[in-house]
Amino acid sequence: MQTFEHLVIGAGLMGSAAARYLSQQSQSVALLGPDEPADQTTHPGVFASHYDEGRLTRQISRDPVWSALARLAIAQYRPLETASGIPFYNPVGMLVVDSDRMTSHMKADLTWARDMHLDFNFYPEGDTTWQTLFPAYHFPSDYWVLHEPAPAGMINPRAMLRAQLAVAEQQGTARLRDIARDVEPRADGVLVTTQSGEQLHAQKVIIAAGAFSHLFNLLPPVGLYAETETIILGEVDEPTAHAHANLPTLIYFVDDPEIDDIYLTPPVRYPDGRYYIKMGANTKSDQFPQTLEEVQTWFRTGDSDTHKPAFERALQTILPGIPFHAFYTKRCILSRTPSGRPIVDQISDRVFVATGGNGEGAKSSDALGRLVAGLVLGWEWPVEIPRDAFKVRS
Repeated sequence: MQTFEHLVIGAGLMGSAAARYLSQQSQSVALLGPDEPADQTTHPGVFASHYDEGRLTRQISRDPVWSALARLAIAQYRPLETASGIPFYNPVGMLVVDSDRMTSHMKADLTWARDMHLDFNFYPEGDTTWQTLFPAYHFPSDYWVLHEPAPAGMINPRAMLRAQLAVAEQQGTARLRDIARDVEPRADGVLVTTQSGEQLHAQKVIIAAGAFSHLFNLLPPVGLYAETETIILGEVDEPTAHAHANLPTLIYFVDDPEIDDIYLTPPVRYPDGRYYIKMGANTKSDQFPQTLEEVQTWFRTGDSDTHKPAFERALQTILPGIPFHAFYTKRCILSRTPSGRPIVDQISDRVFVATGGNGEGAKSSDALGRLVAGLVLGWEWPVEIPRDAFKVRS
């Protein structure tokens, strides 16, 4: 039986960050979780949402708690790149576009952003001068546009994970490529049983297994649930990709009968060597899988093409001048909580949890990993983050 002081279950963005911070203080840290599967359609185990090349990052948010998390996380991007030698951050800025949904909460957010001295430019409905700065984009004239410049932009989640893992392993973290099936707190520590039948013992355990955190015998009920997510990749040629490499990321509350809450990244080179503009959105067919088998089925064979024509139409309307060669859909999943905020808490004397990205976890994963590692190590909770916002709700 292998024994550790600290064991992190879940080798994704939050878990790898937690392991990195723990291993700064302890020489006995292990990170448990499998690598990305070579073939998602036949993979028999767990999946993750970081199997991607582009995610948004920003400081201005509807929720000041997420804004505070993002500010802490973004401050660590460049140091992490330097420490690992792995680039993952592109501060191209971001646009938020909406119409008559400019309600009191958005106005309050802009007031908060001004009070926090965050940089942004706001173009009200009818003001189309933003087009001179971002001519590739097209939006209706009766929509307003919020431009948040750098440090907003894009991160590459696969590369960010590699960076976290590289530093954690440099600091002595043991990498265990297995799946946790059972967590049993005991008087002398925590016994973790893996899918292969191995037993691991640790003094303290962090559970950061994303949407799979509640699908094994790892946690008591914490209110976590899963939601399917569909994305489309619009293929472009290399010259087009280079010409639009600095396109700002986008959040667009489009008026469409099939899709909503669009997000979009500039062209990125994917592992197949091709360049794609990625767009995701909520759809009328999003599901809420409740069992391990249902989540696995979605990742392996889920029908992500149901709304493909609507995705294609939206992407071509938003970027009318870009020549797309082909479109492909992909499947993702979100871990959600009733509060819309992550859960970062202590479950028992020896078990801790960090989960519930709610579609915003990637950009703030470094801060969330630090928060849960801080709970384990007894660090003072950051004053700019409200502690109660992250506790398990009974």
